[in-house]
Amino acid sequence: MNCIIKHGRNFMAISDRMEADRHRHWLMQLFLGGSRELNIEVNDERIPCGAVMVNMNTMHRFEPNGEPNFTMLVDPVSELGQKFKRLLSERPFYVFPDHETNVLRRAFRNVLEKGGKEDYLIFARNIQDFFAGAALHPFDDRVRRVLMLLDECAHEDEAHQLSYFATKTGLSESRLAHLFKEETGIPLKSYIVLHKLRKAYDYIFDGENFTAAALRAGFGSPSHFAYTNKLMTGMSATGILKNSEFLKAD
Repeated sequence: MNCIIKHGRNFMAISDRMEADRHRHWLMQLFLGGSRELNIEVNDERIPCGAVMVNMNTMHRFEPNGEPNFTMLVDPVSELGQKFKRLLSERPFYVFPDHETNVLRRAFRNVLEKGGKEDYLIFARNIQDFFAGAALHPFDDRVRRVLMLLDECAHEDEAHQLSYFATKTGLSESRLAHLFKEETGIPLKSYIVLHKLRKAYDYIFDGENFTAAALRAGFGSPSHFAYTNKLMTGMSATGILKNSEFLKAD
């Protein structure tokens, strides 16, 4: 089984064949096993646990453990991403305590037993509620302007350049880059790449084929999309897409 779910800026997967080579990316990632220990390494260290959250820009790899597992890629600018950042602080990973792992596992196993699409979507929506916490500090207006421009862009080359956003926010390129990194924890240029990758998958969720989705999202070619996907996720795009079901929880 391989079910991929989109919820806002974040992507989730329920799969019994998920495998990722050693890689790092500018997203936070949650891993949850059904009952067995996860086969996961963080910074070349095997982490014995049932649920773990890996920080941004942290080397990790994952292998199947013979049962369905759940993973979630969390955009650092999303509400959930900001909550995860508080939980992780500067640590490379966070192992969930037993009582929280057990709650998550029971909910996950219940979803697997029911096996319905709507059950998967409810589980995806409930994940954010599980991590509900204190009110978040809003981003600087100029950072929010950049995020809005990215959401609205037509994916032409100009709209993916640092100079474009600097002009739109009235800041120098260096000042904007510093502000964005300070506010979100991720370099603006890296976030633009993640944005393009996310948009490519948005188009795939809408029924576009691999080539059309890559070009519409702003990649120069399908091979560029495939290379970026492998670099960021440790998995081939064709491997992710093969025999996968795509659901939207928005």
